[in-house]
Amino acid sequence: MLVALIYIQSPRMDYTLYAPEDFAANESYLRYYFKLDPVDVFFWQNWISNHPEKLDVIMSADQLISFAALQLPEEEYQQEMERLHRAINTHEGEAPQEEAPLTATKQGRLIRLFALAVITIGIVLTAILFLYNKEYYSNRNTRQLLATQYLQEKKNNGTQALTIQLEDSSTVILEAGAKLLYPPHFKSGKREVYLEGEAFFDVSHDADRPFYVYYNNLVTHVLGTSFRIKTNPKKQVEVTVHSGKVEVYEQVTASRKRERTNVSNGVILTPNQKVIYSEDSRQFEALLVEDPLPLLPVMPADSLHSAGSVAAAASFVFNRAPLPEVLHTFEQVYGIEIEVENERINNCHFSGDISDMDFNARMEVICQVLHAAYEIRGTKIIIRGSGCPE
Repeated sequence: MLVALIYIQSPRMDYTLYAPEDFAANESYLRYYFKLDPVDVFFWQNWISNHPEKLDVIMSADQLISFAALQLPEEEYQQEMERLHRAINTHEGEAPQEEAPLTATKQGRLIRLFALAVITIGIVLTAILFLYNKEYYSNRNTRQLLATQYLQEKKNNGTQALTIQLEDSSTVILEAGAKLLYPPHFKSGKREVYLEGEAFFDVSHDADRPFYVYYNNLVTHVLGTSFRIKTNPKKQVEVTVHSGKVEVYEQVTASRKRERTNVSNGVILTPNQKVIYSEDSRQFEALLVEDPLPLLPVMPADSLHSAGSVAAAASFVFNRAPLPEVLHTFEQVYGIEIEVENERINNCHFSGDISDMDFNARMEVICQVLHAAYEIRGTKIIIRGSGCPE
């Protein structure tokens, strides 16, 4: 037989001081959790909405209750739920008592009201270490399931992209069929959202509140940047970075990251890079995007000598420029590392106007002139050829 302490909380209790186990043992909160009393449901929904900084504690409390309920055989669980419903109907309207500890063996007529709570607390006492195992807590299904109780949901049921403006001025563009879960107010330490489907994020910079996107088994962590998340035709997850820096790692490694231990199963991406993640193999493959975009403005050829030309703009008009100078321009404009396989290639010079071309066309022209070729290896470009004499 389970013996546990249960406290009947006064309405004047300061719930901001509650730990997860306090919520899990609270009569009113249990009625809210099991949706047994509309008054309690209304109260706790409003309280949680007004205290977004307590979301993690609330989610932990729900984890305690959920874990306890899962330990019961289905038949016994249903019996306890029916008994609890009957007890609440029987005692409805009774005045709340003052705070006082009661044991499960001395509750008298309140035992029916708290039958499920006693079971919950008894199991919680033996499961408390399991609850705080961060590997378990970071499990994506558990975290996302709990998150749905407190976050707003926006789903794009149309055929056109849907733009969402978040509280911090970040913008999310949901593609058709995509769904986003997000809080009405971000808490002080971090900004967290949950995504299903494809979306483009333009995140406002906030060094004190990193931005986290939970997608399937991945966490995408940024400070302020723009990137796209989607599932490709092979059912692999792709994260493509347009600006800034993005860290992508598995949710199962999140606790080890917080503990500052080595996290090898993840990547850091910069603009014009993407990562492909396969859940089956749990492998990350960092690559260049198919069509890299300029990170700096490119000066048109006809404005090269105009008085109004922008000083920060890059020029792709070259006149017998040493190849290292040409490649440096590429690296500055696109943020892509370019290496030569043969040092003699650096002896070559290039002349030409490639201002009105995209990245791939520019590389093709240069390699044709040098009688060379290039290949993409991961996030780098390697130029191969015999080179030029000194």
